[in-house]
Amino acid sequence: MRERLSTSRAMVTLLVGALALAFGQGHWPNGVAVIIGVFCVVRFFRQVRPAFAAPLFVVAHVAVWELAYAGMVPLPTPARIGMEVGTSSLLACVFLMDRWISLRVRSLVGTLALPCGWVAYDVMSARFSPGGTWGSIAYSYADTIVIAQVASFVGWTGLTFLAAWLASTANFVLERRRDDPDRARVGLVAMALATAVVVAAGVARLSTVPVSTPVRVACVVPPDIFNDDALDALWAYTRGVERPQESVDLARRRIKESLEEHFALVDRAADSGAQLVVWPEANPVITEEEEAMWIDRAQATARSKDVYIGMGMVVYRPESGAPALNKFVLVSPTGEVVIDFLKATHVPGTRFERGDGALPAIDTDLGRISSAICFDLDFPHLIAQAGAADVDLMLAPSNDWVEACRTHARMARLRAIEQGFALIRPTKDGVSLVTDSSGRTAASLVLPDDQSGSVVVEIASSGRPTLYSRIGDAFAWLCVTVLLTLIGRAVYVSRVTKAVGSAESDDAGAT
Repeated sequence: MRERLSTSRAMVTLLVGALALAFGQGHWPNGVAVIIGVFCVVRFFRQVRPAFAAPLFVVAHVAVWELAYAGMVPLPTPARIGMEVGTSSLLACVFLMDRWISLRVRSLVGTLALPCGWVAYDVMSARFSPGGTWGSIAYSYADTIVIAQVASFVGWTGLTFLAAWLASTANFVLERRRDDPDRARVGLVAMALATAVVVAAGVARLSTVPVSTPVRVACVVPPDIFNDDALDALWAYTRGVERPQESVDLARRRIKESLEEHFALVDRAADSGAQLVVWPEANPVITEEEEAMWIDRAQATARSKDVYIGMGMVVYRPESGAPALNKFVLVSPTGEVVIDFLKATHVPGTRFERGDGALPAIDTDLGRISSAICFDLDFPHLIAQAGAADVDLMLAPSNDWVEACRTHARMARLRAIEQGFALIRPTKDGVSLVTDSSGRTAASLVLPDDQSGSVVVEIASSGRPTLYSRIGDAFAWLCVTVLLTLIGRAVYVSRVTKAVGSAESDDAGAT
């Protein structure tokens, strides 16, 4: 029998769990804190009546999101709170299901209910939520590079599974420590073995480095085209708003100045030996009229400096009124445009023409190159195309803001681990990051708002195939299958228990 917690103890348990979750993800990633938080929430749900546990958890989890992800969700407050209530309600259903199954499947197998349910929630969110994988507890392990290697085998959901299963099994041990110590010991051994296997697999993967020719790459972050003097003029010009001719002239002059600022950094990086130079997303913001000028300059520079040049840009089309293009263009040393990619996803609230979602994969003397833009990397099933194509270098120009920048870089790192490519992620107002195919940082650059700079570094030119890039979300769907099996088992046990109870009542009545 499970003891019921007193009201005060229940609230303390929920509070500790919420605080651990808040300070284990988002601004403060900590995998141990996440496990403690989930452990407390499991205990709360299992020892408090569901009618009270679920709404209290929803309130607490909304508070967790408001604290852990403060400033990261670009939505008006009512929409943001509504989203948080929705996700918290779905997670409450996962915990309620775990409680229901754990009462009916009493063996160690029952500990799989929570992690399998949470994995199901994660994979469905990644597929159908406009925010993709934002908010997943898996990212709390992205900077713990040994543990994060789990993602190379089964994807980010493997990290979600690991955290939830350890918390669930710890509860299993606690509940049986007196009445069934043998099973409790089995639970402890299982936790120790699982942890050892994860660490050993991570160490083994990190200790094997593919042999390849190094490539010298550069992330350059030019000054913002929207400086104080030309901000209003540029905004009106790119969007086709009528202004006096002097405003138009100011905007065009600023665009030409920005071109020189961008290519001064490109020249400097190329003179430092960079073979590939990439700048961030939405740098610059121009119109169709100027796009050809920028590409012509890139082609001339690429030929003269013998360098690949990757350009993130937003191109407005004021004459037609069509949505703007958020794109990435890669020019080869021969001056050929080898990639012209439109961002495949929409950040909620933005209006850009969406691309077809097909990631490029081109063979070059540096290796096989692909590209995705910023928010695209929050969707593992989209980036899986790169792993399937054995991409070596992923060029991921990005544009963040101070509250979200470190979390977003962490998410991108996990894509590199999952798909086995080196990541080159120049970022405006955020963390510019270069990692190898195991997610290890080769270089990073953090700049204050509106500051410019660059970083040049050597990385391995070849990626490394991962199990996840071959099997995709097979592990996640296996978890869904196990969950359905556990639900079926729990239903069967409920019916048998009910039938036995009815039979005993009939016998007692007959007597």
